[in-house]
Amino acid sequence: MKYFLDEDISRITHDLKLTLDKLNGKKILITGAGGFLGRYFVAVLKEFNKYAVNPVSIVALDNHVTSNPSVATNHLKLDPNIEWIYGDATLGSQLPDKFDYILHAAGIASPEHYRAKPLETIDVAVSVTRVLLEKARVDHSRVLFFSSSEIYGDPLPEFVPTNEDYRGHVASRGPRACYDESKRLGETLCWIYENYYNVHVSVARPFNVFGPGMMPKDFRVMPNFAASIARGESLKVYGHGKQTRTFCYITDAITGFLKILIDADSPNVFNVGNPNPEISIGNLAQLIKDTVSPSTEIEVIKYPETYPEDEPNRRCPDISRIRSLLKYEPAVSLDQGIKRFFSWSKENYSVDLL
Repeated sequence: MKYFLDEDISRITHDLKLTLDKLNGKKILITGAGGFLGRYFVAVLKEFNKYAVNPVSIVALDNHVTSNPSVATNHLKLDPNIEWIYGDATLGSQLPDKFDYILHAAGIASPEHYRAKPLETIDVAVSVTRVLLEKARVDHSRVLFFSSSEIYGDPLPEFVPTNEDYRGHVASRGPRACYDESKRLGETLCWIYENYYNVHVSVARPFNVFGPGMMPKDFRVMPNFAASIARGESLKVYGHGKQTRTFCYITDAITGFLKILIDADSPNVFNVGNPNPEISIGNLAQLIKDTVSPSTEIEVIKYPETYPEDEPNRRCPDISRIRSLLKYEPAVSLDQGIKRFFSWSKENYSVDLL
């Protein structure tokens, strides 16, 4: 299986050359290194090491709760600058290594997965975050904590697009609360360690990142649709299909995350996404049908029992902060991203993965 598009990895490293140069000779811990985002971080740093004056040393940590280790990491393991450790992300806090950077990407982000594993979802966002922040305090590490756009809950209409100062409209009880509220508490821990212990910890709030490498059993909307096409089934739209989202292609997302980790002068909270277009899930299904598979039907269905149905009606980021402070601008349109992702999934969604 080819997990990445080579041109995507090359594009990220090319566009971020000045940023990545700051990592020469540094040591970085990546939690969730076997997950969708984590694998990209490892691949980008591996590519950077080909021309680095002094290679960056990478400790890649994952327990593969929601990822397949044979799919996730085999193609990245044979590298002298990458040490892979199988285990819970708390192990990162117990390692004797002194880290310059900690990229805390471990988490259970898919609604079907966190509904099935609510306590594990809370634990990795809160308990693991706490011990990694303590490790960062001792090591004087820079930290990037991966929060979520879900911390905004279901924003009131006047707060869409949503900026980082919006305090959220979130339920503390319900099938999504384990994810939403634990990410919010994780952010509170980051604020405490920043303000009480002088830890340089920034927070990323991703908005619907997608791209090659998303597995069929991720169960988010893009791989769900890709898996349906691969099986010759209809595109199943949950609920009424009028709920809206914006989608950020993986190269734009990874670029934003690394700029936050490496370039931010002061700790801050950043939305990372592409604000255009804000599209309903029903219209997204139609766009995918027209672009990728005209013969595929679209079916609006009730929420499956495995999927938490109290999802936000709208989700769209205001990215003014990352634009102004870090000169970030998404470069891949939704149409382009769909073509690249579905071309990749057609080649790589084999029968044994569906």
